[in-house]
Amino acid sequence: MHCSRSPLPGLQTRPVRMYYAPVMSEAELLTGRATPEGTRRFAARFPDLPGHFRCPDRLLFSSLGMGTRPGDPGGADDLAYRSNCPRALEHGVNVFDTSISYRMQHSERNLGTALRRAIREGVAARDEFIVVSKGGYLTVDTDFARTRREAERYLIESYVDTGLVDPGKLVNGSHSLEPAFLRDQIRRSRGNLGLETIDIYCIEDPELHLLAKGPTEFRHSLCAAIEVLEEAVGQRAIAAYGFATWSGLFVPYTEKGHLSISELFEAVLEVGGADNHFRALTFPYSVAMGEAVGLPSQFGAGARPAGALELLEGTGVAVLTSTPLVRGRAARGLPESLCKALAPARPGAQTALQFARSTPGVTTTLVGMRSSAHLEENLELALRPPADAASIESLFAQARVER
Repeated sequence: MHCSRSPLPGLQTRPVRMYYAPVMSEAELLTGRATPEGTRRFAARFPDLPGHFRCPDRLLFSSLGMGTRPGDPGGADDLAYRSNCPRALEHGVNVFDTSISYRMQHSERNLGTALRRAIREGVAARDEFIVVSKGGYLTVDTDFARTRREAERYLIESYVDTGLVDPGKLVNGSHSLEPAFLRDQIRRSRGNLGLETIDIYCIEDPELHLLAKGPTEFRHSLCAAIEVLEEAVGQRAIAAYGFATWSGLFVPYTEKGHLSISELFEAVLEVGGADNHFRALTFPYSVAMGEAVGLPSQFGAGARPAGALELLEGTGVAVLTSTPLVRGRAARGLPESLCKALAPARPGAQTALQFARSTPGVTTTLVGMRSSAHLEENLELALRPPADAASIESLFAQARVER
């Protein structure tokens, strides 16, 4: 749960009460991480999935990844994620996306439980799959807070009274880039997942700070955050890092709030040098949200505008696109020309996913796989080759003409 308003509604500071206890101790965390050799071994077991695995740098990513955001904490949704994760592995999905904020920490815990079980049962080895998690939002733990008042008290006592965040530096009352907070979030996520090393750790929605603080202060905060991430790599807490954005990349470069890919790279090089560990960007992309290709919001090479995907080409950064179905809306009422161009994907959700995963430059399309029926439909798509680049370009050309 993201706390959308300030978690400080006049409550008095009180003696610190430590709510957090790791799901696993440091000694109990599962060792290892995704490796080039392991992901190649995984891909080799699925020769009947044409064009399904992509290699932006060294690791092989499946073209479809399992997202864990939809649903409520607890109950049937917990059971669904724990059940569907091993099945996804069995059918060639090796990318799993989560966040400490998804379903108030339940998604991380469910995913960790399912992956460890899959390893015990011989479904996959630790070096064969890629776990992506995220941080940035102050997040409640439902083990300690079930009412709104308990949630407010939990946030204050866990984050403010402990000195992890300065209330004056919070954005929207719930988002922080403070180094102490990010270190704490990485630690909590590792405990939730039961993993010694998270393969890719992303900062969620950093553009919130750009809008609230302006470019100069944002640059300072961003560099401090990158320093924490590089430090975490050195400690084997994470293997690589990235940024998960919503709209910042698609704000035109002439307007306030524009998140520049070039400036992200500059900050990473300034802090991490040429041997930095920036490896991923996540942003929305779908038939209904095609800005990553169709909107020249970035300032590209040759001093000309460019789309986000064009600018990322050849950088070695994995592009993980989210929201391909826009909560199901993108799968309804698709034009016949689109369905025809992306056949033999079945009309509806498969067509929408085929569009996203077939777009040149997209590494993995992340999609929620809570429902068993949706999981089966998504896995069926992996048996079909992606559409060719010319088909995707023709769809954008047609859209430009119609517009």
